[in-house]
Amino acid sequence: MVYRAKKILIRALDNIVKLKNKARFLIPVTHKRYIKRKFLRQHGYTINFKVPITLTEKIQWLKLYGSLEKYAKYVDKNEVRNYVKEMVGEKYLIPKIGVYENANDINIDLLPKKFIVKATHGSGWNMIVKDKAELDWFKAKERIESWINTNYFYVSGEKNYKNIRGRVIIEQLIEDSAGDMKEYKFYCYHGEPQYTVAVKVTENTRKKGYYDVNWNWLNMNISGLPDTNISVKKPYHYNEMLEISRKLSDGFPFVRVDLYYSHGKIYVGELTFTPNNGFGKFSDFKFDRLFGEPLIIP
Repeated sequence: MVYRAKKILIRALDNIVKLKNKARFLIPVTHKRYIKRKFLRQHGYTINFKVPITLTEKIQWLKLYGSLEKYAKYVDKNEVRNYVKEMVGEKYLIPKIGVYENANDINIDLLPKKFIVKATHGSGWNMIVKDKAELDWFKAKERIESWINTNYFYVSGEKNYKNIRGRVIIEQLIEDSAGDMKEYKFYCYHGEPQYTVAVKVTENTRKKGYYDVNWNWLNMNISGLPDTNISVKKPYHYNEMLEISRKLSDGFPFVRVDLYYSHGKIYVGELTFTPNNGFGKFSDFKFDRLFGEPLIIP
């Protein structure tokens, strides 16, 4: 009885937050005011909407004036698979286990030992499962159902997620021989990759290295501690990754193409049009400006 009452209270509070966010993001004036306040708090300077210079300023401009709704099929983690297949080929798709609109439709007994659950309609809503025997499936289902029933636009204010129906996709977990995840994020401008973030995720750490297109290390970070910026060896298939990024970013003013690398194979993770929601703080202002230079907006 107590558990049920607690659950009802949590749901009621959650609905209040959702209503508040709807008002915040649906009304252009309040949305812009929210961005200005949060941007100042995050970055320490006032955003310039009239003449945006830095990447973070330009992302905020795109969120308000860039008609991001048209990118819905590219940020939907299931629908984007059709685009990837068309542009670069099916071999770059992460093996899919299933897509679900209801957590109760997922049969845990039929899933492999390792897998990853991703909300198709949001960012950062992922559940990595390395051993399903250790998973509390009851709690996991509650979490998944919460994702499915939440419109991510009302969480983040990113219009590219506004018109996507709530679902989750379950995919094969991509790891290397040590059980780590290696990811390469390509910042692409008008169809050309300019910068790369190499990410290595172990069980307890997440380390990143930042590079220009020629794999020159950049002494910088975005929303992280200085000691997380590491220098790593250029991947053997780097040129192939660049070509994939070119093809997938063709026709877009700006997009980050996220790729995984495992056992000699490249997989496309997702396309991100508003990395860190435009609030990721660069360790040095000059790099925020440098990353913003190639992006030409009207």
